[in-house]
This record gives sequence, C-alpha cells and structure tokens, in this order.
Amino acid sequence: MSYMKPVALLLALVFAHVALALEVRAVVTAADRKTARTVALPVVREADGALRATLKAEEAKDAWTVEFFADCARATKGEDGFWLGGRGVMGSFARGAGGWACARNWVTLPYYAMRTPRGAFLAVMEGMRFEFDVRLQVKDGVYEMFPRWRVGETGIGAYEDMSVLFYELPAGSDYNAMAKAYRKYKFARDPELKTLKERIRERPHLAQLAKCVAVRQQCAQKPFNRKTDAVDFTPETEHPVRCNRSFDDTLALLKKLKAMGVDDVAMCVAGWQTGGYDGRAPAVFPVEPVAGGEAGLRRLIAGGQALGYVMDAQDNYTDCYTCSPLWDGGDIACRGPDGKLETNGSWCGGRAYNLCLRNAWEVKGFMRDNLRRTAELGFHGCHYIDVFTAAFPYRCLNPKHAANRNEQMAYQIAAAKDCRARFGGFASECCFDHLLAYVDYINYATAAIRGHRRTLAEGKTPTPEKFVPFFELAFHDCVLSNPDKVTQEVLKQPENLLLVEFGGRPIFYHVGEDNLAGIKKAYDQFVRLRHLQLEEMLEHRELAPGFVRVSYGNGQKVYVNHTAEAKTLDGVTVPAQDFLLK
Repeated sequence: MSYMKPVALLLALVFAHVALALEVRAVVTAADRKTARTVALPVVREADGALRATLKAEEAKDAWTVEFFADCARATKGEDGFWLGGRGVMGSFARGAGGWACARNWVTLPYYAMRTPRGAFLAVMEGMRFEFDVRLQVKDGVYEMFPRWRVGETGIGAYEDMSVLFYELPAGSDYNAMAKAYRKYKFARDPELKTLKERIRERPHLAQLAKCVAVRQQCAQKPFNRKTDAVDFTPETEHPVRCNRSFDDTLALLKKLKAMGVDDVAMCVAGWQTGGYDGRAPAVFPVEPVAGGEAGLRRLIAGGQALGYVMDAQDNYTDCYTCSPLWDGGDIACRGPDGKLETNGSWCGGRAYNLCLRNAWEVKGFMRDNLRRTAELGFHGCHYIDVFTAAFPYRCLNPKHAANRNEQMAYQIAAAKDCRARFGGFASECCFDHLLAYVDYINYATAAIRGHRRTLAEGKTPTPEKFVPFFELAFHDCVLSNPDKVTQEVLKQPENLLLVEFGGRPIFYHVGEDNLAGIKKAYDQFVRLRHLQLEEMLEHRELAPGFVRVSYGNGQKVYVNHTAEAKTLDGVTVPAQDFLLK
C-alpha cells in the first residue's frame, strides 16, 4: 500500500522495539463526585511495540469519570517540545496555567501526543470510544495531557474496558512522524480502510469526483431564527416553506458554469425534501413542491449529468423534529437516563431532537426505505448525510430501541455501506475516524481553525498556538476534504493559501450569479493541483516563518509563501502571498 513506500524507514523506527519505561495511573472519581481513588495500571507490550494500559470495566462500576495519567505525558513550563491533539491543534510549554480540551463530541481522532526533552510519543485511546474528552491541564507550570472517560453520563456505567496505547517515537520526532504513526495504527486496525487510488479501482467514477470542485445548493427552506425558533412545531404551526432556488433555476446556473469552462463539478442538492432543508427531518418524501417537485428534481439531476457533472443529494438522519410526519409521539428520538428526549439545538424544523439510529435503521427501518427511494430519483456519486460523520453516535435509553454509542456506531457504518451500494459513494463532514473506511469525501475536516482565528481577532490569546495538517498527513489520500470552515466559499488570499497548504478541495455552499466568477477562479487554480488529491501527503515543513513546503508521494512539492514579500528558500522563489508547485 502507498503508506508503506516513502515512509517505510520512518515507520520502521516508529514501531521498532520500544524502550519506553511507562507508569500509568487511573484516577477514578466516584459517582457521588466527592471521592476518588487512584489505581496503578498494568502495562502490557503489544505485538506492534505499543504499551497498553487498561482499566477493566468492572473496576469503574461506581465511576463518574476515569482519567488516565502517564508519566511520559508531563512537561514543565519553559521546556523544549510541544503537545498535539485533535485535527492538528498544537502548542508549546510556554505558560504557567491554563489548558485545552477537546470534548468527546469533537474527538474525531482518538489520540494525543507530546514531545518533551525526555522523548516523544503518540497515545491512542480504545474502549468506550465515544465517551472520553482529551484534555490538557496546566497548573503551577506543570503540563499534563490525558483522556477523561465520562462514565457516569452514559446512564449505564462502563460498558467496555478502557485502554490507552502508547507508541514511543524516535527522539526529535515532530507532528509529521506522529501523523504517520497514527496512519500506521489505523491501517493496521481497519482492513477496510483503503486509499482513494484503491477505491477508484473498485469504483471508477470516484476518479471524476476527485477532479471536481464541490458545490451545494439549498433549494427550499423554512425561515429560521435561532433565538425564537427553538420550538416544538407541529404541522399546523410550522413556518411555511420558501423557495431559495428552484430546481430549474439551479440547472440554468449549472449550464452557465459549464459555458464558463468549469467542466468538473460535484453538485450536492440540498433542501429538496419535504419541508425543505432540515424542515421535517427525517422525513424525505414527497419532494418539496415549492422548488419544483419530483419532476423538476429529476430534470435537474438528468440535466446536470448531461453536462458531465456529478449529481448528489443531501439528507439528514441526525436530527428529528416534532413537525415531521415520522415523529410518532417522539418514539423516533433518543431518550437519556432521565427518560427525557435528548436535543442538540434548533434548526429549520424547530427544536432538534437526537434521532435514534437503531430505530431508524433496524426497528422502524424507514431510513433504508428512504435511501432506496432517493437513489431511484437518479442521483449517483456520493450521497451526503448531514453531520453524520461529524456528530458522535447518539446513545438511546428508550427500552424499545436502546443502544449505547458503540452499538449505534454499527448502524452508522451500515448506512454508509448502503449509500456506497446505492449511490456509488458516501459523504459527510469532519469524519470521526470509525467511518473513515466508508466515507469518500468530507465537506470540511474541522471548524477549529475558524474558531482559533475568531479568538485572535477578539484580542484573546488561545492556548493552541497553531494548527498543522495532522489529519491530512494521516489520511489526505484516503478521503477528499476541505481543511476548515474558514477555507470554504469564495476566498481571500490568506484563506486560499491555507486551502492550498493543507491540500484541500474547494467547496461552495451555493451557486448563483454572485459567485459564478469565484467558482471559476477556484476551479482554474484547482485544475493545477487536483492530481495531488490522490497522493499521500508525506511531509509538511515550515522552512521559515510563513514559508511552507509540502511534499507528496508522487515526488512533487508545493511551496506556500504566506508573507508580504517574495522569498527564496530550498532553491525556489515564491512571490508574496502566493504558491508554487514544483
């Protein structure tokens, strides 16, 4: 496989005999949250050289939280090195107090890593996969990084053993080596995970998808105000559906794009369902009449395909609304330990409740029927289920269809496989990596960079000092992606350069007269770089402040100059605020 070729020597070093002398302790806080006990954990060497520390489920029966502290995951203020987590959130040991946390609903990659003067490691969590946060705590100049399993909040206690695997890396290893170690771990654990080149051999149409800029169109939608519409609407009180862009008008715009020379587009049609975008989820049919009904949608699909475009659909099987014809008195929603229906905010259909996937897929089974009927409309490419790979699986304690998060995960995987069989592919966003083997493109890898920039703009100092392409170094050639919410739409040059640096695929949330020129500009740039979508990102290196070199598996390199003046480094001159493919 491609991951074994250019980095074989590095990975041989990474997973060679591990000399790490490791002590790990678990702090188990009781359910009353007043008392805690410390347990010294046995450490066992795995066949791949990892050291595994485990707390058995029965040892956490009375737990509210379980935290794993390892002596290698400590540093002190002023020491050389860094800490790393999430999609590539990185910081130094410069502070005396503070911290960082990645809440369990955002732990898309279950790892954390550090390099200190005493060595470097990658730690990977296993067991109760969706129940832990990753935390960095800084107190009195001492840094500690650790996972915290929130056992008491499951409602059923610890249902699996909890483990951390520690991989020692060679001295001086950076985030590149850590990402490659995680890639190695993931490929070894998941035999269904394949690169895009391997997927294309099985599904040739994915080669066309990799060449496309992604465009979405929200055709119909109810008016929505987040402050006032956190409401349990009924069919009698719901807002009327409005047409944002009819199916026929959308096709006319696609024809304009084609005439402009934008030959490769993957169009995701959103808001085509009954009630429009998120309006009556999880109900889908009949096709929303205000946008043109089923006849109009079929014209759009066939017309777009005649242009040579990929035509996909967007669905929502994460939320459910009281105005949905499938609501059934709330039986389709997840219930928590207190018996109450669980919510996740409010959207176009009103207050959004967590859809129980076991119920939707297995017990009532309406999701499978909806996907079948949707495919029969003519869509083919990568069916898009909104936030399906961005939201961790919702647990449900309704006795009619109870399932913990790991059990719900199995239904997510089944749905993703079904989409591949019916539509030719599956798409979503962010990508919890249990679905990495089944998703072909993700809308964006994170929204964390956007939040980081907002914090800086407010004059605050965020604990993470920068972002590195950890996700892309691990999986760039496995899934098509855009780096972050901040790199979507028509971009200013700083954001455009970040898109190039992280090897991203452009995406636009609508097509209209206002952004046709922007789509054309992004497409023309993407044509120069899109062959790299199928290549492994081997190394990301900042050669000087603001000047980056990104190396790919085909031997090519992309140089990105974020600075305000031309720079020459590595024998290459790059103009100010520009990039060069060598």
